[in-house]
Amino acid sequence: MRQKLLELLAKRGTLITPDAADYLLRQTNPVDHLTHVIDGMQQVPLVITLQHIMEAERLAMDAAARLRVTGRPMALAPRTELTDGSRFLGPAMKTVARTAEPATNYEDDLVVLRDITGRSTCEGTLDDFSKYFLNRFKVLSGMLRQRKDLPSLVDIAKAKRLTREVSVIGMVADARVTKNGHKMVVLEDETDKISVLFPASTPLAQAPVVTDQVIGVVGTVNSKGLFVATNFIEPDIPVNHHFPRSADNVSIAFLSDTHVGSKSFLDERWRKFQTWISDGDEVARSIKYVVVGGDLVDGIGVYPRQDEDLAIDDIYAQYEAFAELISALPTRLRIVMIPGNHDAVRPAEPQPALTEGVRKLFPSNVLCVGNPCLLRIHGVRILAYHGRSMDDLVSAIPSLSYARPLDAMREMLRMRHLAPIYGGRTPIAPEAQDLLVIDEVPDIFLTGHVHGVGVSEYRGVTLINSSAWQSQTSYQKMRNLEPVPARVPIVNLSTGTVAVKEF
Repeated sequence: MRQKLLELLAKRGTLITPDAADYLLRQTNPVDHLTHVIDGMQQVPLVITLQHIMEAERLAMDAAARLRVTGRPMALAPRTELTDGSRFLGPAMKTVARTAEPATNYEDDLVVLRDITGRSTCEGTLDDFSKYFLNRFKVLSGMLRQRKDLPSLVDIAKAKRLTREVSVIGMVADARVTKNGHKMVVLEDETDKISVLFPASTPLAQAPVVTDQVIGVVGTVNSKGLFVATNFIEPDIPVNHHFPRSADNVSIAFLSDTHVGSKSFLDERWRKFQTWISDGDEVARSIKYVVVGGDLVDGIGVYPRQDEDLAIDDIYAQYEAFAELISALPTRLRIVMIPGNHDAVRPAEPQPALTEGVRKLFPSNVLCVGNPCLLRIHGVRILAYHGRSMDDLVSAIPSLSYARPLDAMREMLRMRHLAPIYGGRTPIAPEAQDLLVIDEVPDIFLTGHVHGVGVSEYRGVTLINSSAWQSQTSYQKMRNLEPVPARVPIVNLSTGTVAVKEF
């Protein structure tokens, strides 16, 4: 267990005192306990002490006491994580059932706050790229400038002339590890660029840094003109964010990656879901909204030899088949769908909604929006993103894996960007406004793409990686990807409680 604690500390870029480590090892689940401590910190120190842990526990107890005073059910999404395909988050399902009431008791309350559909202006010119990166840098550096842990902040050109400790903000032009274990990062702003050393002897050398990310660093320029860092700051999510709890007692079901048209589409398990949500229990009747996170159909020519895996080899016919499945769901549901990399829209993100010709196939209770999309449903903000950038993040950050998509989602929130790496496997359109920046903190953050399932929380944001409706394909088997299909996360908006039901 001690080794697992050390691995977590290395991943989070920090150290721990011996007495703090001994205290954690006496807890029921030391790794979870330490994770909660770190996630609750506004700034993670270079060394976590026993005093840090005691303070974190005191704050948690105070928060729990305030919740008890309200007399409202406590959300089970925080500190809960599911990636193994269990049937339910046990007590959570019971809580949802106990607090649920028919969704028909409430009027629709859905607003699209941000969506690229109909707003794209880019033509791929050099001017477009310049505006895109300047907008990204301006918005993210603005977030960092509000941080109190970037003292004596100056631009890079001025920092190169100073010998005292200062802070700079820059976009990462390059990041590499030297043969001696140091991390070398090249930062640039509108004034200049500078090489930054994250010394191998400090936890900073383990910090996950990717190209085109916007970060802040604290340090001093040495005699060789190298900026030696003593601290590393990301925009991140405020620690005081909390789930808003809607006044309306309705629930949302989250789906993704249906891949209709594939031979591997799980038709029988989809029919079980259809039957349950139509005539099921109290939880089923409490569901008013369904959000589908992309890859609605399997598409054509998305990966090598895909034609061998297709049951329907016409893209329009695939959407017709999917529309029939959606039309069979109860009309009381309001269904929101975003596209993914298998859908018939431009591959570059942000992606617009399905074309009008395809949208006409679906009933009137379906709303097609772009990817990503920020929604407000009964007062709760939901950021829906298909999640293709996980391909780039998993390749760039050794601690990430497809098997644990929630870790990648946390990195997106810390970086405040859905697809920070430009020029990788995720094509990005250079729009004048970078709509992949997470400038508004969501209450629920949804992704799909990796065909797993996960539920957790990060600084008050409920994380949901939604399951697929496709069994393992030959292409996935070749890449050693094992799906966890036909699981549906369900969130009750009045409590924040999350349950996962298996079909």
